[in-house]
Amino acid sequence: MAENVQPVDAPVVVTEDEDERTGFAEAARTAWQDERVEIVAAILLSLATVLSAWGAYQATRWSGVQANSYASSAALRAESVRHGSIASRQIQVDVATFIAWSNAKAGDDTKLTTFYQNRFRDEFKPAFAAWLTGPLGPSGLPVGTPFDLPEYHLAQQAVSDQNLADAEANLAQAQAANQTSDNFVLTAVLFASVLFFAGMAARFRPKWLRWLMLGVALIVCVIGLGVEFSLPQNVGF
Repeated sequence: MAENVQPVDAPVVVTEDEDERTGFAEAARTAWQDERVEIVAAILLSLATVLSAWGAYQATRWSGVQANSYASSAALRAESVRHGSIASRQIQVDVATFIAWSNAKAGDDTKLTTFYQNRFRDEFKPAFAAWLTGPLGPSGLPVGTPFDLPEYHLAQQAVSDQNLADAEANLAQAQAANQTSDNFVLTAVLFASVLFFAGMAARFRPKWLRWLMLGVALIVCVIGLGVEFSLPQNVGF
C-alpha cells in the first residue's frame, strides 16, 4: 500500500526588483505617516500664499475702480451744475419775455406784443403756441402759463438731468467697488489665518493638536476660497 506523500511547498523566490519595490513602498508609507502633517501644512501654506496674493491684487484693482468712479461722479455733477445754470438763465429769459408780453397784451398794445413774441426763444415757442389753444380765463388769456405744459422743454436742463443720473450711477458703482475691495481684503485676512494655523501645526508634538490646527486651517481655507471666487474678478486685461 502506497503511502500518502505530502506535497512540499516550493520556496518563494523574491527577486531583487520586487524587494526594491517593497522597500520603497514601505519607506514611502513610513514617511507619509511621519511627515503627513508637514506635507499637508506645506500644501495649505502654498495655497494660502497664492490666494492671499490674488486677494490683495483684486483689492487693489477694485480700489482703482472705486477711485475712477468717484472721480467720474464728481465730474458729472460739475457738468450737471453747469448745464443747470444755463437752463436757469434760459428760464429767466423766457419768464421775463412772457411777463412783458402778458403786460403788453393786457394793455392791448399789439405792436409791443408782436415785438416780444418775435423775441421768444425757439424752445419756448412750442409751449407758448400750445398755451394759446387752451381754455380762456376771466382775463381773456388762457389759463395757467406755458411753463406748466409738457411742450416746455429745455435741452440744457435735460443734459443736466442726464449728467446727474450718470453721476448717481457712477457713485453707486464706486460704492459697490469699495465693498468688493473690502471683501477681498477680508479674504486676505482669512488666508493669513490659514498661514498661521498651518504654520503652527508643525510646531506641536501631540498628534491630535497638530491635526486640530490643520483642520482649522483647512476649514478657513475653504471658506476663504469660496468667498474669494464668489466675488467679481477684475483681471486687468
